[in-house]
Amino acid sequence: MDVKFTNNGHSTLAASVATGDTSITVASGHGARFPSLSGSAYFFATLIDASNNLEIVKCTGRSSDVLTITRAQESTTARAFAIGDRIELRVTAAGLGAIYSEAVADATPAADSIVNSMIATDAVNADSIVADAVGASELNVSGNGSSGQALLSDGDGTMSWGTAAATDYYYKSFQSGFNDGGTAHQAWTIGQDMPQGKYQMFADFNWDARDQSDPDPSEYYWNLPTGSGTVHTGYYRQYEQALNGGTQNNHLNGTCIGYVTITSSTGRVGLYFNNSFDGQSDTDSGGWGGEVSIMIFSLD
Repeated sequence: MDVKFTNNGHSTLAASVATGDTSITVASGHGARFPSLSGSAYFFATLIDASNNLEIVKCTGRSSDVLTITRAQESTTARAFAIGDRIELRVTAAGLGAIYSEAVADATPAADSIVNSMIATDAVNADSIVADAVGASELNVSGNGSSGQALLSDGDGTMSWGTAAATDYYYKSFQSGFNDGGTAHQAWTIGQDMPQGKYQMFADFNWDARDQSDPDPSEYYWNLPTGSGTVHTGYYRQYEQALNGGTQNNHLNGTCIGYVTITSSTGRVGLYFNNSFDGQSDTDSGGWGGEVSIMIFSLD
């Protein structure tokens, strides 16, 4: 420990000290009352004049009764002192702070000094580890990886950066009577934002059209509304049968299969529905409603 103490170290000045002096001489033989210093060792001392004005100094060397000092420590001011003024080794805030800092530093284990036999089972948990204290270097992992990657087990007790396979995702949406009693022409999309990757998708739909006087076609296909991916394959189109009024339902059902690659960090995978693909519209009172089920599977 660099900061040093002795019990009740004190003396008086054998010579006056000016404000700019960097050494002081204590009474003959009294130097031994203060710590011996070598290397980076030091101690704090307090000079006190006859009016009890004081200055804290840092002593960085001692040769017999001569002390080498750094002036005006701990917010005190360098001042002149006369022969006979006191010098004492007192406990100061900086001295206590140095003890604490050095004790903490000494308590930090050296690299590779802790082995498994020193740690009890379950002795270390999340609360025991300072945030960001364990990084890739501590886990013996080369490099920092790239955005979106995670540490994956190599199966032999080591780890490396990689991209985990996406979990199969299932999505189901139910829509009923969304255009009951109004213009039959509707276009809408259901779907889900998915992370970057390749996907295979299946959609089953059961749909009812009521009181449609025009043979409007309906189309169903895989779509990324934000344009942040590439639709590879997959398209479904089915024409409804013309109805000439009344309340009869026209039932549509089918399956759409598609493959999508999302090239950005995320992209919307969805099913697009349009009941007037040819631009026709129907102002008769009527409605569309039904159920669509979507399943999305990762291909990565």
